[in-house]
Amino acid sequence: MAACTQCSAPAVIEDLDAQPPRPWCLGCATALVRAGDPVLNYRPLNGGTEYQHILAGGSTEVLPFG
Repeated sequence: MAACTQCSAPAVIEDLDAQPPRPWCLGCATALVRAGDPVLNYRPLNGGTEYQHILAGGSTEVLPFG
């Protein structure tokens, strides 16, 4: 299992915009969403969908404006 780049916790996503792809744990990835700098081009690890749910509700960058 991959470890988070920031804190070494188990990673739940990989940032595909970084080369090589950068792994993030749920806590660190959530902090990025709250800071307004979410990872948008990612691959979920271990079939998890937690990050997708956080993205749907947590950043002005990913909120639809109508």
